[in-house]
Amino acid sequence: MKRPDADPILRDNRKNRPRFLVICLVCLLGGAALGYAAAALTDPDAFARAARAAGRLAGALAPFALLAAVPFLAAGFWMYRRARALFAGWDGENEDLPDRVEHRLNWALTWLTASELVSLLLFGIVTSLLPLQYTSPESVLVAAGEFLVLLLVTVLLQSRVVDLTRRLNPEKQGSVYDIRFREKWLASCDEAERLRIGQASYAAFQAGSQASLLVWVAALVLNALLPIGPLPVLAAMVPWAVSQFAYLTVCLRARSDGL
Repeated sequence: MKRPDADPILRDNRKNRPRFLVICLVCLLGGAALGYAAAALTDPDAFARAARAAGRLAGALAPFALLAAVPFLAAGFWMYRRARALFAGWDGENEDLPDRVEHRLNWALTWLTASELVSLLLFGIVTSLLPLQYTSPESVLVAAGEFLVLLLVTVLLQSRVVDLTRRLNPEKQGSVYDIRFREKWLASCDEAERLRIGQASYAAFQAGSQASLLVWVAALVLNALLPIGPLPVLAAMVPWAVSQFAYLTVCLRARSDGL
């Protein structure tokens, strides 16, 4: 029979278990202290007054809120222009230049994705102010127009980035306007690219899971202070559950296929 020290699984568990228990204890004590302080020291009307003040401020900014996404859009366009200028001067012999072009194209997609997410976030906030009577239908219509323009420009720039990437890599397939773009693009990637995509996807899965749990905890704490109801908690748990079961389903399917 093996000694416990000879079993690497038991050794790793024994090494990391104290740290895990300390983290759980700190979280438990911190949550208890926060809940006690909120219950004992917080003025019940303070949050309502703060919420009303924040709502009035957000309502006043509603017609211009989506302009906050413009700097991200401009940064993406600037990186695309730099990549296109480099590609235009490529003589086909400089082996380092394609990597520099792809680096700028990756940053262009990052900034364009940030612009898209900021637009979605801000438009969702603006529309949520209308039922609360913090803004007017006219302001929402202005924000909707800005939202559509920003999304259209973002898609057009993303298409330019993809087209330049395909010119740099003729083996790539897919158009941004094709509903099967992701499937065709993945099929045209080589093994190294698929490995990077897999690593990035797993990192995104981990980050999304942790973010969902943090939002869930924040919603629980906020629900103890304000009557926000169960919807925010459900909104945090639904994407977490979808990502978890999608990941497990793909793993089980790959195992059954012998991968």
